[in-house]
Amino acid sequence: MIKNFLKTAFRNLWKTKGYSFLNIFGLAVGIAAASLIFLWVENEVTRNDHFPHKKDIYSVKSKQQYDDVTYVFEATQGPLAAAIKAEIPGIKHAVRMANGSNLFSVEDKNLYQGGLYADPEILDVLSSTFLEGNAHTALSELNNIVLTEKSAKRVFGNIPALGKTIRVNNEEDYVVSGVVKNFPKNSSFQFDWLIPFKKYEAGQEWLQSFSNNGIQTLVQLEPNIDVSQVNEPLLEFVERKTDGQVTFSKNFLYPMERWNMYNSFDKNGNEQEGFIKYIRLFSIIAWVVLLIACINFMNLATARSEKRAKEVGMRKVVGASRRTLVLQFLGESLMYAFLSALFAIGLMHLSIGPFNSLLGKELTIDVFKPSHLVFLIGIILTCGLLAGSYPAFYLSSFNPLKTLKGAKQKAGAAGFIRRGLVILQYTASVVLIICTTIIYQQIQHAKNRDLGFEHSQVITTWVQGSMGQHINVIKEQLKATGNIEEVGISDMNVLNIHNNSSNFEWEGKDPNANILIGRLRTDPGLIPSLGMKMHDGRNFHPQYVGDSTSLIINETFAKMIKPDGMVAGQILRVSGEPYTIRGVVKDFVYNNVYADPDPVVFIPYASPSSGIMNIKTKAGADLPKTISQIEEIIKSNNPGYPFDYRFLDESFNNKFYSEMLIQKLAAVFAILSIIISCLGLFGLASYSAEQRSKEIGIRKVLGASVGRLIGMLNKEFVVLVGISCLIAFPLAWWFMHDWLSSYNYRIEIGWMVFALAALVAVSIAILTISSQALRAATANPTRTLRDE
Repeated sequence: MIKNFLKTAFRNLWKTKGYSFLNIFGLAVGIAAASLIFLWVENEVTRNDHFPHKKDIYSVKSKQQYDDVTYVFEATQGPLAAAIKAEIPGIKHAVRMANGSNLFSVEDKNLYQGGLYADPEILDVLSSTFLEGNAHTALSELNNIVLTEKSAKRVFGNIPALGKTIRVNNEEDYVVSGVVKNFPKNSSFQFDWLIPFKKYEAGQEWLQSFSNNGIQTLVQLEPNIDVSQVNEPLLEFVERKTDGQVTFSKNFLYPMERWNMYNSFDKNGNEQEGFIKYIRLFSIIAWVVLLIACINFMNLATARSEKRAKEVGMRKVVGASRRTLVLQFLGESLMYAFLSALFAIGLMHLSIGPFNSLLGKELTIDVFKPSHLVFLIGIILTCGLLAGSYPAFYLSSFNPLKTLKGAKQKAGAAGFIRRGLVILQYTASVVLIICTTIIYQQIQHAKNRDLGFEHSQVITTWVQGSMGQHINVIKEQLKATGNIEEVGISDMNVLNIHNNSSNFEWEGKDPNANILIGRLRTDPGLIPSLGMKMHDGRNFHPQYVGDSTSLIINETFAKMIKPDGMVAGQILRVSGEPYTIRGVVKDFVYNNVYADPDPVVFIPYASPSSGIMNIKTKAGADLPKTISQIEEIIKSNNPGYPFDYRFLDESFNNKFYSEMLIQKLAAVFAILSIIISCLGLFGLASYSAEQRSKEIGIRKVLGASVGRLIGMLNKEFVVLVGISCLIAFPLAWWFMHDWLSSYNYRIEIGWMVFALAALVAVSIAILTISSQALRAATANPTRTLRDE
């Protein structure tokens, strides 16, 4: 019997190759799309699962209140780790960490590598697997360095690295004391090297004080310790250690399990959803796309039911039971679903490369992974049984005598179900079209706002090695090329100012006010190199003549001092020391590109030994030639250091990573949902044309034109799409209004977006339906009426 089922199924598949292909292809696209999204979701939700002690690992965060805003920082105090481990029960390890980027030199090879300065216990907390060396002694000496496997291969090739010497920053030699296995890509810890934290600590007195925050602290608790038992004494720990002098920093432990999905805080310091909302959103979209594919599968199956009605009648006449027919149709449906799954695996392998490029991931397809295999089998069974259930039970219920006589079967509620499913499909598609468009508009709105500075044609490079000693010579030589407009130095990227303080006083300040002010060390070239404008006063003097105790502030800060912001010449006290405000720079956007500018102060950077050089190229300059000139000049003044650079545009665009990710994924799935929905419309149009073939024949005999017949068949489906739009509009508005509400600087949702989405949806629907309508309208009426 099974052999006959398979033979019949393949014969029917081959007989209706076009419909069978659409059936299998539509479901395959849905399975592939959903599977890729779930692969991404799995990668995100399992982040850091490779750490065996994940549930016991925490970062220490600092909660600080300034006026009516509570900030939550990752930065903590230098002495904190050792003190809490010694005094708070339940803490197994407490580790200090600081990010760093160093130049590695081995023979004639020079490479920049990023890593961590960390206490030796970091190896225990992260349970690092050693390929070379010993975890107990790897960071025991100041000039020891532990490399990751990829870093060791990059520096030494395929030879063992243990015991080898690396010259770091052309200053000191470090001995490779260990090589650890690379962490997975979905790990929060991605570094090339580990160096003892004491090396970072040397000469930095601020790390000895509880008054300064600037490093990260990682904690591992003893097993089965309630985190609240540690958080309670930790909250007021710094205040107690400083005898009440430092009250602004309230520390608490934040679990590794929530780093990726949450790790976001509102203005009251309360945790709010972070990346989890995107995971939830696209999980829902994946299920919707899969549901749409199943709906198509069912619609295309029922669209061919009329063709098989006589087959069913004949089988019943020769003795086939309804059970046998049901099993046959369900078996055919499962076979189609199985073929769709195989096709989907092929589509996934073809699209995994572009998908990884889109997301910046390195996802891999492992069909035989137990969880993946269970998912795939579940999809086959669910889709096959659901999609095959209606045609199986509907066709097997036909009266054999009526079907053999050619009588039509009443569709009953089936027609309403099919139309309802098409409305559901197009509703999802229209919602995705609207959301994609609004997300794009919001990103462009933020990108095109007046930033207060020019980020185009600006090249940034690190000030390192001996560059600081020759900074003026470098500037002169760069300008002498004729391709450089201006050069400015800052101690950090102007887009990311994370050094701040509240130790500012001025005449008329509310004694109860506690305001957090950003601090940026700059030279006189920064303002012109970024095209910033002065609101009042002047820039720093080129040679800092009389400007050693001068400051420049932005408009927002100036208006806190005086409503009109005209404060040049006034005195501003910083930690009690008097400084003169020489100028007020017009507001510029930094840190949060969607928020209003926060107050910031520019401090003279007279002798920069580190930081960022901002090089503004002239309009129309030959960029490759200019970069080559910059490289030659910097390398001649800083031998032994490779030239590494970045465009400020790149840093600016990185600010929109999450929004651009949503936009790209939403756009891809909007297109896929439209394609799959079109297949559904194609199936339903084919079914409708088949059901109304005799009506069309009669109308044509009575003189109806082809255009009139096409319009008649289109009308029904255009109405369905119109209903979909009416349902989709309020849903999309609600989703996007809620999404936009989290941005201070945002667009208003205009009616044109909805009109455009409706136009696209209706146009695509008409094009899809018209292909079948034209075929039905131009068919020879004698073929459909010959049985009458």
